[in-house]
Amino acid sequence: MAFFCASILAFSLLLYLLLGLIANQPAQHLQGQSQVAQPIKLKVDARNAIVVDAKTGQVLGKKNSQQQIGIASQSKMLTAYGVLQEIKEKRFNWDTLVEITPQSDWSKKDNATFAHLEISAGQKLPVSELFAAMFTSSANDAALALADFAKDSHETQQHALERWAKQLKLTGSKWYNAAGQVNGDASDYEVKTAKADAENTASAEQLAILAYQDLQAYPGLRTFYEKRGLVYHPTANETKIKLTEAGKFDQEIKGKLQNPQNLTFEGLKTGSTPASGGALTGLVKDSRGREFITVVSGAGAYTDQVHRYQATIDVVNQVENQFDSVSFKAGQPLGTQQTIKNLNMKSGQQAVVLQSQRMYWLKKGQTKLGYYLPKSLSNHSQSKGTVVAEINPALKTEYLPTVAKKTRQLTLATADNQPLAHWWQKAHQWSAFWQK
Repeated sequence: MAFFCASILAFSLLLYLLLGLIANQPAQHLQGQSQVAQPIKLKVDARNAIVVDAKTGQVLGKKNSQQQIGIASQSKMLTAYGVLQEIKEKRFNWDTLVEITPQSDWSKKDNATFAHLEISAGQKLPVSELFAAMFTSSANDAALALADFAKDSHETQQHALERWAKQLKLTGSKWYNAAGQVNGDASDYEVKTAKADAENTASAEQLAILAYQDLQAYPGLRTFYEKRGLVYHPTANETKIKLTEAGKFDQEIKGKLQNPQNLTFEGLKTGSTPASGGALTGLVKDSRGREFITVVSGAGAYTDQVHRYQATIDVVNQVENQFDSVSFKAGQPLGTQQTIKNLNMKSGQQAVVLQSQRMYWLKKGQTKLGYYLPKSLSNHSQSKGTVVAEINPALKTEYLPTVAKKTRQLTLATADNQPLAHWWQKAHQWSAFWQK
C-alpha cells in the first residue's frame, strides 16, 4: 500500500512538472501592427550609395551597394578595425608607443600626393595619435605603422588585412596595403605578386560595415570632426599641428553646400581614385540627434571635394523624406503590457519593462510598431533588472549583415523584486492555467 501511494505521488509530481513545463513554453503572439520598411532606391548623382542608421545598422536606402569599387583611403577603416580588435584583446592600449619603421617612414614623399605626418624612422608615437591621424588627416604613414604594429609577427601586412576582412565576412573585397595606395605607389608595401595598378576594393555596403564596426568598438570617432587641427608629438619635446579634413571642410567645402536641414558632419573618411571618382564614408547627424552612416562613391571627379559631401546630404534628405523613427524607451512598460504570465512567481505574473532603448525606422505615416510577445515566462529570477526575454519587433526590414540579433530585438527585464511561488502555489496556478 505504501509503495502504491508513493508511486501515485511520484507520478503526480512528474505529471505536474511536465505539464507545468508545457504551460510555460515561450509561445509568442503578435501585439500591435506589423510594418514593412525596406530600403528605398536612392536617386543621387553618384554611382554607389548606401544610408544606414549608425546605432542600429538598419539599412534605409541604397544604390548599387553590392558592387566592388576602388576605395583608396577609406581602406584605413579596416586598419582601424584591426587596431581596435587588438586593443580589445589587450595586446596594447591607446598609450602604447609605436615605432616608425623605415618602411612606414614616408617623410620624403610629396605631402600633396601622399598625405603623411612629419615623422621619421625610429621616432615613437602613441597609438592614439597615429589612430587620430589616420582619420583626421588621412596620414598614410600612420596607417602603415599601425597595421605593422597590430598584425601578427609571422604575417605580412596584406595577410593581416585579409584576415581582418575575413572576420567581417567582407566577401569579394581585395586588400593590398593598409593605407589604400595603389599597389605600385605603396613603396616597400608593394605586393610583388600583384599588378602595379592593383588596388583595395570593397562595396558600399562593406564600407558601411567597417564604419559601423569601428563606431561600435570606439564611439570616440564621433568627435574627430570637432578637431580642426591634429596635434601630435614626434618626440617628447616636440609638438606639431596639422590641418585636419574637418578644418579643410570648414574652410573650403561647407559654405558651398546646399544643406536646408542643417545636417552635421561628424566624420568618417574620404577616399578617391580616378576610376571610382569622389567618395566619402560619412557619419552624419540630423537636428534631432539621429545619426547615419553614409557611403557615396562615383560622386563627381576624384578631385572634386564638394560633390561627395553634397551627395551625402542628398541621400540623407531622401531617407528622411520617406522614413521616420519610432522609439521604445528604457525603463518603460512595453505598451500596455505591464506583466506577463509566469507560474514560477507567487503572483503568477511577472512585471516587465524595457531594459534598453531601441529605435526603428518606419515609412512616413506609420507611427506604431507591433512586436511578438511571449504568452508566458518560465524564468525563476526574483531580482529587479534581470533580463527575461528578447523579443522581435513586427518589422520587415534590412540590417547590415554584421549587426547582432540582440541589437535588433527588444529586451525585457523584471520591473521589481518578486517572491517565488511554493510548489503547491505553482500546482494551483498550473491547474487554473490548464482549465482555461
